[in-house]
Amino acid sequence: MKTLVFDVMLHGRLVCTLKYRYNPAFPIDVEDLSRLVISKRPTLKGKDFRIVF
Repeated sequence: MKTLVFDVMLHGRLVCTLKYRYNPAFPIDVEDLSRLVISKRPTLKGKDFRIVF
């Protein structure tokens, strides 16, 4: 298992930095990352946030 560290941006501002554990044998799904962000930060639900690596 590897850990991916990424930033969540809203209107050009940093909201938070999150970690995502994944298996490199399988591709990373953007939908899974979006669900992770919404589960950790429910106030971003319905907003146009960006995931930046």
